[in-house]
Amino acid sequence: MSILILQGDYLQNFFDWVGQSAGVMVFISGFVALCSLLYERKRRGSFTKRKLEEEKTFGVTTFLKVFSFLGCVVGLLDVWAGAWGLIRNVPPSFRYADVVGYEANHFTCIFLIVIGIAMFFKPINDLPISSILGLLAGTASTFILASLMPEGWEEPIGEWINPKLLLIIVFIIVTAIVAVTAKFYIGVLQWISKILSWPPIAFIIMVFCFAQGIALWGFGVSIPNLL
Repeated sequence: MSILILQGDYLQNFFDWVGQSAGVMVFISGFVALCSLLYERKRRGSFTKRKLEEEKTFGVTTFLKVFSFLGCVVGLLDVWAGAWGLIRNVPPSFRYADVVGYEANHFTCIFLIVIGIAMFFKPINDLPISSILGLLAGTASTFILASLMPEGWEEPIGEWINPKLLLIIVFIIVTAIVAVTAKFYIGVLQWISKILSWPPIAFIIMVFCFAQGIALWGFGVSIPNLL
């Protein structure tokens, strides 16, 4: 069943829709910012203070796991929508295309890419992002390698090594390299995400996302263009 879905147009249509719906993604990002605001406000015990002598600690509950997964997914879709708009010069909404013209709103695209990266690397305790990236890279590499191999490749390779063992080795090597490499660079991105999740900044981002999403879809304009 999953193979039939992958072979169909469902995924392509979905990602095409995301690429043409930057305004919707901005609005959805506002809800993620709201969740981040509520979580950080509860964890810190304060809305304005950036550093507290004692911060409340929470275990990784089911809610936090779902929230973290949601943030990662929305973050990736934000980056996709922003990049798609810049590359293909796609307007963020149908209303925007009617009012301004069939062209991308560069501010919205760049905003989505930045906020998407920040959401993806939002630091949540005990969630090893670098390991997750390593697993994704290892899985993708193994799948691509198996897909590109010509038919009957198992026989000649089998004279040297078990084909299944080869794929396992490739998976382990790629996963380890990506996980170790990502760990060095993720720190900076998590630091930026931590700043953006500070309640006052998260509140500003939330309000702007909601307002920008409504402006793009309801009125066909971008707020920065009106200032």
